[in-house]
Amino acid sequence: GSSSRRRVTSEIGSAGQCYPNFVMEIKHMKPRHSRLLLASVVGILVWMHSRTVLDDVGDSFVQGARIPGSIQSLSAKTRDSELRHSSIPTVRMDRGSLVQLRAAKKQTGETIMHGDTVYIKVMTGRYVGELDGTTKLEWVKARGKQKDKEHALTIEKMTNRDEPVKNGDVVMFVMPTGVHMDVLGSAVRARYYDPRGEWQKITIVKQDGGDIYSGDQIFLRGHQGEYLDANPLERAPDGEVKARWRDEGEWQVMWIEK
Repeated sequence: GSSSRRRVTSEIGSAGQCYPNFVMEIKHMKPRHSRLLLASVVGILVWMHSRTVLDDVGDSFVQGARIPGSIQSLSAKTRDSELRHSSIPTVRMDRGSLVQLRAAKKQTGETIMHGDTVYIKVMTGRYVGELDGTTKLEWVKARGKQKDKEHALTIEKMTNRDEPVKNGDVVMFVMPTGVHMDVLGSAVRARYYDPRGEWQKITIVKQDGGDIYSGDQIFLRGHQGEYLDANPLERAPDGEVKARWRDEGEWQVMWIEK
């Protein structure tokens, strides 16, 4: 198009400034030869502009390769086939691996393991840990302003306990009082230590997928499908924690820290 022609013209102008002797040589050549030489130079420049680095084609990961424009312009399915039959070096990776690779680059904290002491921070910036109630202290609250023993929870995995906690794992949280957090309806309480209980099972969700690291943004989904949430402090200054909606929204955002 016109933009490509302008870039090529600019490249030729730059070449003329950098290599004045080359331009002078062209002027002294026969018209036919100079036209052929210029056509070759333009062809090379256009070809160079048509090349690009492609790092994700369908489920292929291309490392340090330049992909010709002829392949780049194809549909993703056809392009993937062309790449497989070309000499371009590729490394096969499924989409899950690509997501985990990208997520891993962002992580700086340690992985979360079974039995670790963790701190859950809700969207208000407060930490989960307090238990409240009129007749019995069992209602889970998030009022903590710092990571201390009153807000230290223990995370327990249900399976593969020697591996890091991952997105989608079912876990349980032991409160500082030694009982498990449980979810029933919209109520989030802590009443019993029951490692086989259904109400105590919570699925940990990380939107980027992969292992869970200290500092990750997460969502916690109760066994019935609703996500744990926290009211803004202006609406619930006591730090109320509930499980009301099947939504990964602003009120459901939490962070897990060590």
